[in-house]
Amino acid sequence: MNVIEIFSSIDGEGSRQGFLTTFLRLYDCNIRCSYCDTTYSYGPDSVYKQMSVQEVADTIESLGNHRITITGGEPLLQEREVIALIDELTRRSESSESCVSEREDEIYSHDTMPYDFNIETNGTIVPSFQRDNVWFTYDYKTPSSLAEKSMNLDIFKVATGRDLIKFVVGTVEDLDCMHHILETQTTKAHIYVSPVWGRIEAASIIEYMKTHNWQNVRFQLQIHKFIWDPDAKGV
Repeated sequence: MNVIEIFSSIDGEGSRQGFLTTFLRLYDCNIRCSYCDTTYSYGPDSVYKQMSVQEVADTIESLGNHRITITGGEPLLQEREVIALIDELTRRSESSESCVSEREDEIYSHDTMPYDFNIETNGTIVPSFQRDNVWFTYDYKTPSSLAEKSMNLDIFKVATGRDLIKFVVGTVEDLDCMHHILETQTTKAHIYVSPVWGRIEAASIIEYMKTHNWQNVRFQLQIHKFIWDPDAKGV
């Protein structure tokens, strides 16, 4: 696997916001968003390490978190290896669980909680696999990203009730685009909206939500950017 970084932190956004999570950031991306905050994860000047699936699994296991986020870049560019990693860690977790007492009221210890995988993908690639312990966060790139033409609308069809579709907006035009998508696409996924850092006032997004009665859209802020420097890596 081509790995940019592996680190433990809290999840800064989404349904697991605030929980301890291990992040695996993989190298390379197939689009170039204008507001990308991880430009160090792609391109010829990017520094990455080649690691075997076993080595990555060992590192993740050593960090001790059962919530795992696989991100990038675009992690599905390494889909085969991602599947192998998920299956390897799941096998290890199930093996550990079998060693725990079989009492019906047994509570998982810190070391035996099953893994929960979130794969953060940029909305261009439909994954070819599902697992019971895997869910997806799909991005939909709005116009100010300069990457909207690369979006694959099939993500709305394949997303399940466990998945998230996230709109990152930087302008009123982006909000109008999101409104149009919500009116024309149906999905089982949870819908989130968040601001591009430094480009739009959060209050204006909430006012837009009220004006258009977005009852099933959840507003979010990336809390890690308030805790640490917005440009900090490995947090």
